[in-house]
Amino acid sequence: MIRTLEVSRTDLGTTRIVEAPVPELAEGQALLAVRRFALTANNVTYAVFGDMLAYWSLFPAEDGWGRVPVWGFAEVVASRTPGVEVGQRLYGYLPMASHLVIEPTKVTARNLDDGAAHRQGVAVTYNRYQRVEAVDADTEARTALLKPLFITGWLLDDWIASDAGFEGVRHVIASSASSKTALSMAASLTARGGFKVTGLTSMRSAGFTLATGYYDQIVTYDDIGAIPVEPAIYVDFAGDPAVTAAVHARFGDSLVKSVMVGGAHWDADRSNPPALPGPKPDWFFAPTHVGRLGDSWGGAKFTAVTDEALAGFVAGSKNWLHVSQPTGLEEAAAIWDRLLRNDVRPSEGLCVQV
Repeated sequence: MIRTLEVSRTDLGTTRIVEAPVPELAEGQALLAVRRFALTANNVTYAVFGDMLAYWSLFPAEDGWGRVPVWGFAEVVASRTPGVEVGQRLYGYLPMASHLVIEPTKVTARNLDDGAAHRQGVAVTYNRYQRVEAVDADTEARTALLKPLFITGWLLDDWIASDAGFEGVRHVIASSASSKTALSMAASLTARGGFKVTGLTSMRSAGFTLATGYYDQIVTYDDIGAIPVEPAIYVDFAGDPAVTAAVHARFGDSLVKSVMVGGAHWDADRSNPPALPGPKPDWFFAPTHVGRLGDSWGGAKFTAVTDEALAGFVAGSKNWLHVSQPTGLEEAAAIWDRLLRNDVRPSEGLCVQV
């Protein structure tokens, strides 16, 4: 049987586990057994913006229900596709499920894509599976937890440092600074040098966030009005209109750019966003920048450069990220509930074994 964890699209706190028989594979299909996947606030963002950004279309479910995408590792356990071998380990986008049937296309020595009709029309990043070698459980769990978030943070660093429109701007402000995506951007900017990185966070997370060493200063949300005004870029990982309004009110036209990345504050009131002084916030869509660099560098160079940077971040995470690996979709449902209640500490990494 294929077991899948689904969430109600109208009430994200309601979940269910559904079962269906493993189908007989057709020519050109393969069956993946999901081995482990990460659960973070990023996955809540996928659900919050599931309709707007088409995340619900990737793994279709019965009307009213959704299958939240997660990043993780799977193993080919049956295949009727030439070049896709049983036993091959893959990294990529998965449902919270025991198994997934894919239709491999563009099969190369490094990657393969899922060519299923319902997965078309989205960025290729979401359909691509990277062939990987098995490593120890802790490294694989940390990679599942950090890789997609790190890539987004790394892309933000590259964009901020290379975009001609930001020349001379050396102050970057990040909301939800304790989130793993924000930490990834801050770590990349700090490693690059030449930027002042300010993290905005809650009082509860301030000590942890400062102790990572990735930020020049940490400011709590109720103290935004005390930040000195200078040309700056605001990167919004919180998705909280009240926080964004406070930053815009403080900086106004001194904000060179305001960019939205996620919705870590998933339950913030977005029903009546206030008018904002300064630039209109835009979405930062990571797959667009993957394509930009892939076209410029080629896929092999992009993968090599980001994998090397990721390896350093994963190794450094042992100083601040405690990883646990509960087993089963029932545990995944419990973690999902904790994420919705904001009951996961920023120092905690949760990677589910299936």
